[in-house]
Amino acid sequence: ARGEQVDHRTDIWSLGVIAFELLTGKTPYEGEFEQAIIYSILNEEPKTVLSLRKDVPLKLDQLVMKMLSKNKEHRYQNISDILADLKELKLKDKPVGKEKKTIAVLPFENISPDKDADYFAEGLAEELITSLAKIKEIKLVAPANTMKYKGTDKDIKTLGRELAAGYIMQGTVRKFKDDLRISVKLMDVAQESQLWGETYKGKLEDVFDIQEKVSKEIVDALRVNLSLTEKVVLSKRSTLNAEAFDNYLRARNFLYRLTKNNVHLAIQLFEKAIELDPRYAAAHAGLGEAYATLYQYFETNDSYLDKAIETSLKALMYDPTLSEAYAALGLAYFDKKLLEEAITATLKAIELDPENYVAYWILGRIYHTTDRSEEAIQQFKKTISLNPDFYNAFNDIIMAYERINDGENAKRSLDEALDKIDVYLKKNPDDARAHMYHAIHLAAVNKKEEAKAAGKKALELNPGDSLMMYNAACLYARLGDAKLS
Repeated sequence: ARGEQVDHRTDIWSLGVIAFELLTGKTPYEGEFEQAIIYSILNEEPKTVLSLRKDVPLKLDQLVMKMLSKNKEHRYQNISDILADLKELKLKDKPVGKEKKTIAVLPFENISPDKDADYFAEGLAEELITSLAKIKEIKLVAPANTMKYKGTDKDIKTLGRELAAGYIMQGTVRKFKDDLRISVKLMDVAQESQLWGETYKGKLEDVFDIQEKVSKEIVDALRVNLSLTEKVVLSKRSTLNAEAFDNYLRARNFLYRLTKNNVHLAIQLFEKAIELDPRYAAAHAGLGEAYATLYQYFETNDSYLDKAIETSLKALMYDPTLSEAYAALGLAYFDKKLLEEAITATLKAIELDPENYVAYWILGRIYHTTDRSEEAIQQFKKTISLNPDFYNAFNDIIMAYERINDGENAKRSLDEALDKIDVYLKKNPDDARAHMYHAIHLAAVNKKEEAKAAGKKALELNPGDSLMMYNAACLYARLGDAKLS
């Protein structure tokens, strides 16, 4: 109807129409004549399944409505993901009220005078997610799936449908020097109303008390019954040093920008956090990941791998339940060619946190290296489903499909990578490495001038990076420009 390119997600929308009619006896879009129906499809939101049939579980309603999203980026991206969610639904003799309460925590908005404090607002939201995810009756939407809703003006009903969540948490953070003001609210999607909200004021050192209060008050608002263990978990703090916490959040922010200078900055900040709190397990795990990342992408110095293993093991000494530490250990073992140890560590990371997309990616890399391409593809699919912005996984899954001569799926993954990285770059225009990946993907579909422009942008953003120059050489060679190579 729009005249745009269609793909498999168009079929997913069509399946959503059929599922809606199977469940309700009605079509989601109605009209007396064809043009009226097309207008409804393009411009009107359908009623929910639940509004027409009260005995349907909330999760099934959300599944169907997600298939019907007008924006194909917000639909299910693969039919296998729908099948997986359907398998999780136990419809027989399971009342709606007994389902887990699913919360989508949107990125907290930074309203500080210092706009560089985004890292603190985002980190605070992630810490709350980590805390609430340990409660059995609560399910958290993966942070990677909520990042694209930063600063959204969509209504609660739409957000609930697109994120398959019954509750939406939103917050604002104002940080000026050591002064903090944090406002948080929890919205009930079904009622389209605020279930709970509060504003907290204090100093930076009060951030841990505020986190604990928010977690406990959300649990109370949802009327969740906590076990004794869960009560202890909610009170557990990774560090008591606010400055160490701030350095840790800054370090994470630099680490995932993934340039040589940023990784070195991350190492310095992790080390500062550890200096302030030597028992800060998460900071030790971050430092381990940073050293392993530095080795893998920028400097093949064996001492970095030894440091990565040492600091990851130290993190586990202080907190043996830390998934990030096992993932960092797995990455270091992988780079050290200790593949069995790497598999063991990454599987443990996934067991401790099934949402740890980095662990799935590392496991996929291991399988790809050992010619277990089919298994590698499954791990890369899982990585992408958990974090569509993690563009490394797209490169890997394309190579894995090419290795097994599956040109159709390699092409589909390439098209998906181009769509996703284009959206990502609009939100993160200073990510040099993403521009370079974009250039390589554009070259693969013979868009030579666009590829050169993207490659040039990458080099302008990060001119002194040896890996960037190597990737640029590969790009220009692929484009047939030997002089530039």
